[in-house]
Amino acid sequence: MINRVLIRLKVVQVIYAYYQNGAQKAADADRELAQSIDSAYSLYKTLLFIPLAIALKTRKSVAKQERMKAQHISRREILLAQNRFLEQLESNVELAAYVQSNDFDWLYESDWLNNTIAAILESDIMDEYLESQKFDFEADKELVRKLYKEFIEGSDELDTLLEEQNIYWNGDKELIDSFVLKTIKGFEDGKVAETPLKTEFKDDEDRQFAIDLLHHGLEMAQEREQVVAANCRRWDPSRLAFLDVIIIQVAMAEMLKFPQIPLKVTINEYVELAKLLSTPASGSFVNGMLDTIVKDFSAQGRLNKEL
Repeated sequence: MINRVLIRLKVVQVIYAYYQNGAQKAADADRELAQSIDSAYSLYKTLLFIPLAIALKTRKSVAKQERMKAQHISRREILLAQNRFLEQLESNVELAAYVQSNDFDWLYESDWLNNTIAAILESDIMDEYLESQKFDFEADKELVRKLYKEFIEGSDELDTLLEEQNIYWNGDKELIDSFVLKTIKGFEDGKVAETPLKTEFKDDEDRQFAIDLLHHGLEMAQEREQVVAANCRRWDPSRLAFLDVIIIQVAMAEMLKFPQIPLKVTINEYVELAKLLSTPASGSFVNGMLDTIVKDFSAQGRLNKEL
């Protein structure tokens, strides 16, 4: 699940924080990266659980109305509570273990959850679901996917709620939402319980890439100062956004220390990071700087890969 896009983002964030906190020890950066990556994986499981939490709370509401012998219980509530896909997801071994070992009172007691359930029940998505008159596993899974995109993926209020629970979750949600949606899409009827969730890393190579990129990135600090100063003709180096400088520093490390990664990939990835993490002008600035740095490195014979 932790792909190289997220690894690059985490390394940039950790190195930036490392310098902001006084650059104490490299071991501190190692621990920070491990914690940040572990937290990203816990966010993935938390976000996957949220649709189930919606169904579970709705199920309690329906049961309470039944105990009180309510004259009318909304069919929408019943269908949401009995969603076939979410019933199977509840029995997923990995997800169940994660839920049992974590406290989700912050979610169950939040105004966000109550307001979201109310909005879901009145939504056009539920209207379309009811009109289809198709309530099998695939239809229920598609309903959950649509509800996730509408009410979970795009919720600023949920973003704030999540950040209150874990400071490492700040800024991760947009990317991890895509992993959750892929996970939902991949479940098959009757196999949800035993289907493994996405692993923390795709393989040991990606795990090592995270460690190596952090170490090489830290080692590049002195050269980054020289290179940026030499190539920063239109800007005063002392007035540059420090985050942009760190992005350039990590990109330089990737250019020089990872021969298997094409230069175009490296430049594109760090330009996108600049757009995501820094100022509106950062993308074009980082792009121009990296293009110039590549030409300089090539002229010096330091690049063991094609332009």
